[in-house]
Amino acid sequence: MRLSFVLSFVSILFIAGLVYANEYIKKIEIEGLKSISEQEFLYLLGVKENESFNRDEITQGIKRVFLKGLFDDIVVEHKEQIMKITVKEKPFINKVEIKGNKYFPEKFFIKLLSFKNGDRLKEVEIKRSQHNIEEALGKRGFINSHVRIDRIFNENYVNITIFIEEGEPLIIKNIIWEGNFDEYVKAFLSLNIGDPFDTVLVEDFITTAKKYFTRQGLIDSEITYSFKEGELILKLVEGKKFNIEFKGIESLSTIDLKNIAIAHFQDKINENIIKDSVNSLITFYRSNGFLDVKIIPLLEESEDEWKIIYFINEGTRKLIEKIDIETSISTKELKNILFNKENEPYNPEELENDRQRIEEYLKTKGYYYAKAFPPKIKEENDRIQIFFKVEEGKQIKIKLINLEIKNDLLKSEALDVIQKYNEVLFNDAIFIEIKRKLREIYIKYGYSEVKVEGNYEIKNDEANINFRIDPGNKKYFGKSIILGNEKTKTRFIYQRLLSKEQEPYDPYIIEEERQALYKTGLFSRIDIQPQVKDGSVDLIYNIEEAPAGAFEFGFGYGDYEKLKGVVDFSYINLFGLNKQIFSRAEISSLEKRIYVTYMDPWLWKDLTFKSSVLFEKVEVKNIDTDDTMYRIRRYGISTGFEKKFFEHFKAELLYEATYAKTWDVMPEVVLSDKDIGKLFISGIKASLIYDSRDNPFDPKEGWLTGATSKLSNEFFGSELNFLKSSFYVNKYTELIRGLVLATSLRGGWAWLYGSTDYLPIYERYFLGGRDTVRGYDQNTLGPRNNEQPTGGNAFLMGNLELRTSLGKNFFLVNFLDFGNVWKRASDVDATNIKYTTGAGLRYKTPIGPLRIDYGYKLNRKADESHGEIHFSIGHAF
Repeated sequence: MRLSFVLSFVSILFIAGLVYANEYIKKIEIEGLKSISEQEFLYLLGVKENESFNRDEITQGIKRVFLKGLFDDIVVEHKEQIMKITVKEKPFINKVEIKGNKYFPEKFFIKLLSFKNGDRLKEVEIKRSQHNIEEALGKRGFINSHVRIDRIFNENYVNITIFIEEGEPLIIKNIIWEGNFDEYVKAFLSLNIGDPFDTVLVEDFITTAKKYFTRQGLIDSEITYSFKEGELILKLVEGKKFNIEFKGIESLSTIDLKNIAIAHFQDKINENIIKDSVNSLITFYRSNGFLDVKIIPLLEESEDEWKIIYFINEGTRKLIEKIDIETSISTKELKNILFNKENEPYNPEELENDRQRIEEYLKTKGYYYAKAFPPKIKEENDRIQIFFKVEEGKQIKIKLINLEIKNDLLKSEALDVIQKYNEVLFNDAIFIEIKRKLREIYIKYGYSEVKVEGNYEIKNDEANINFRIDPGNKKYFGKSIILGNEKTKTRFIYQRLLSKEQEPYDPYIIEEERQALYKTGLFSRIDIQPQVKDGSVDLIYNIEEAPAGAFEFGFGYGDYEKLKGVVDFSYINLFGLNKQIFSRAEISSLEKRIYVTYMDPWLWKDLTFKSSVLFEKVEVKNIDTDDTMYRIRRYGISTGFEKKFFEHFKAELLYEATYAKTWDVMPEVVLSDKDIGKLFISGIKASLIYDSRDNPFDPKEGWLTGATSKLSNEFFGSELNFLKSSFYVNKYTELIRGLVLATSLRGGWAWLYGSTDYLPIYERYFLGGRDTVRGYDQNTLGPRNNEQPTGGNAFLMGNLELRTSLGKNFFLVNFLDFGNVWKRASDVDATNIKYTTGAGLRYKTPIGPLRIDYGYKLNRKADESHGEIHFSIGHAF
């Protein structure tokens, strides 16, 4: 419909040599094209210089171009091997004015428009908007309204003026209230005598009033209205109070039973609904082993209340003591697939399903003729024993697969597939699997309409299978047409698509392309519609762009920094090419840090370019004494490359340079002259990361592991020579639902060489605090000088957490931490490792859990505290 509408406004002129097929184009001239590139335009049109063309190809090409929704007219002329194309584009809407409105503000009408400033002028949207306005005014009581839309064109722009003639509305001359109801309800009606008859406000009143009645516990309320000759009649029949009561409950939850029953009584009550509620309650009881339960409902009605009393005789609960399956194979797996299980309530309604489950399971194991007989039940003292008898029969194996293929197309490829199934145990699922794989072969080679029919015959313990394959006609990929992108460059999207024109049509490739586009993070919806034309298939990509920018801020509290604030800004579609910028500012009483990162994910194939700048000003304190250990102001840059490979791996290679000034350094922590004053460090940093976590903020399954090395050398202009390496291994395992075991092992060391004897203080390792070894204050573990921590060149630490869900987004965490810091790697001594244990509470938020932990020292010194409390956001690892 859309295409026929567009083509009705199009003039397509073919003069001179165009009437002859396969004419030659020496030169192409285009006039009036501004909105898309000539390259895309000619690609969709299907013509090139120094190539021939024919009339049908041009006609199909023009239809493709019009799908873009940008053009009013295209004129094609061909003369003396020169093709001249004149394009008339749809004008941009420059300005929208509302005039003549008296009763409603301008914004009321703007919300009803299906176009806005900056859109292309589309007549269908103009008519839709006109209809929307007239319909909305009619609902508001202005039934004689009229809307006229004028257009004033100026080159490639158009100004739109919408003239509103609201007319005289239907006026409410009187309001009559009928029925029995709470007078308070009248306040919900925002209409008064003398107002226009606004059906929208009347419907709002009805919705609000019904919600009010529901909150009052009333059922079967009714509200209707009528309007005639200026008189609005509102009839309200207030429902009755509704209560449910149970008598005789001993074993099951009253809350569960009430929820089951009340779900049947939403807005009315009658005998059938009561029967349905009783049946649901009986089903619930029987599923919990109460087979002899009896429920009698009693309905009591007074002038203002409905009350249902359910009299319940639960009977005795029957539990399954034993399930015995008479079979020659292992019964462990069979018992696992049954609904009825040992030491659980007996449910006879599931017995037949359990029998069928046994049969179906055995068939998957090749026992095609397996039969499970109806079970025998033995009951003694409310303990149930269930006995299944099974005849497996022989296991059936595939002996022969015959192929009958029209014209023997792709026969060798099909034979390669079926060879893998020789002597495989047979069942219906295997038969369907072979059929599907045969179809996939032909579909991938362009035979998308392939028909695969098959049957099988079983003799003794062998299955013979026959397939008949009709490949149909082969199809090829045609053009790819991109629609809906406003901010993202069309050429960027084309670059993400596979080069496939004139290749065999393979619909599986389409899904690969969809996933590739989604991975950019730019799109919220991608619909790909194949459009078949003779032997080719054009693909129409209807794209909906996701918001590319994000602004977030937050405030928090940490046991070390106290109050702190964070501001994040990101934009992932710079220049419409998916280039990205991320910035973050962190401010607290001790730290001020700003960093900005630019990324180009498409520098070359899947190689990402990264560049960052950093500024930070930090005051490091001894949390025990509140003394300043040192202050630092640091400027940093990094630039390099990141590459993702396989599914979960990522590697980075960066050049890093930092210029730092350190002052107010406590004498006790000074190890060399490099700890004070200005210092320039420069070098290469390499990282390898493996991440298979199911959720980066709150993982339940997967691994996060990585290793990083940083080489600083005078060759790069650095004032220090060192090699720092570190690693981490985190594992997350959901033991049962709501219980996660999280483990972590981390370590690092530094090797100094050349004229470098000590690392500066801000490059040394420190442990202790909320994210390392809890129970010790921030940065207090490791070497000390006059009781002040000095940090070291090596560390080793580990964490073990048991995270238990308490419901309502709350979690309880029990943990064991260990670790220490040593002055040099050669000083590492396992006997010096410090151990802590403790517990914490988490509250889950979209950015990670809020947490409070208490850590208790297991091998503390005599003068140390027993433990510490830690506050923060996010998991410790």
